[in-house]
Amino acid sequence: MALMSLLCAFANASQTYFHKEETPNKVHLKYRWQDFFGTHRSLSFELDKAQIATQNKQNKSYRPEIAQRYVYMELQRKAQTINPKEARVKFRSRNNELQIEVKSRSEQMIEKWTTELVAEREAAFDRYLAMNYYSRYVSPYGQTGVKPDHIRFVNEAVTALLPASQALYELMDDDSTSRAYVNMILSWVQSIPYNDLQDRMTSNGAGYLPPSEVLLTNKGDCDSKATLTAALLRSLLPNLHMTIVYLPNHALLGANLPHFDGEEKVTEGGIDYLLLDPTGPQLMKVGEVSDETARYINNDMFKVEKLPGQIN
Repeated sequence: MALMSLLCAFANASQTYFHKEETPNKVHLKYRWQDFFGTHRSLSFELDKAQIATQNKQNKSYRPEIAQRYVYMELQRKAQTINPKEARVKFRSRNNELQIEVKSRSEQMIEKWTTELVAEREAAFDRYLAMNYYSRYVSPYGQTGVKPDHIRFVNEAVTALLPASQALYELMDDDSTSRAYVNMILSWVQSIPYNDLQDRMTSNGAGYLPPSEVLLTNKGDCDSKATLTAALLRSLLPNLHMTIVYLPNHALLGANLPHFDGEEKVTEGGIDYLLLDPTGPQLMKVGEVSDETARYINNDMFKVEKLPGQIN
């Protein structure tokens, strides 16, 4: 995703060290970086390979022709239940969508089977997306498409990333607030090298990395870093209300934290969400965003997806 222009007052995040070492069952990761105050921070933790394997295997590009083939086979199964004396069905592909044509001497049968087949087409498509960790998406411009199921990736990464969340928590002073903990996570994730990826509406998920893969490869775009940050926050703040905020060509997070005048937020369902942008390389604290992000927010050019509260 293209990086937005950012305020020149923001300093760049600085990762000064990264090391990965693997054993048969674990991956040991070490990081050093500078936080918002120029303080040098060190972080070390282990991830369990078995826990992180599932999501990484499921991360693959969306291919509409394969999705259509799956939907076609499901429609064929449904069509086989139709009594040929009642109606006959044909399917045609047009603009990556299967068109349904029902012929019958009875208008009632045409309406009945057209309705049922259209419903099956939509349900089959949703099943295919769910099986492959994708979801439907409507952009701030009203475009429809498919994107990685970020909420599912967050939910399934919480347990696997708990060692990282705990290691970050141990860097905090005993009397630190939730806000300070969030800022610690932000400064670390912002220091992870940014990987400029393609537009959400055209990339078909190519380049998106699940939370653990961002850590293993030490890179990520805005979508990838947003899901990583959300999973880390959910690990130790399970009841924090959060949302993923989608802008044209950008993604960030919102969290229901106390906010001050001048800090950027969005309101959804009567809840205020303070904005968190973990993308980097600019260091931005809780409530700080780029000028362009602020313009999109102020002009209501954004979409949100709420993350569930407590994860069991």
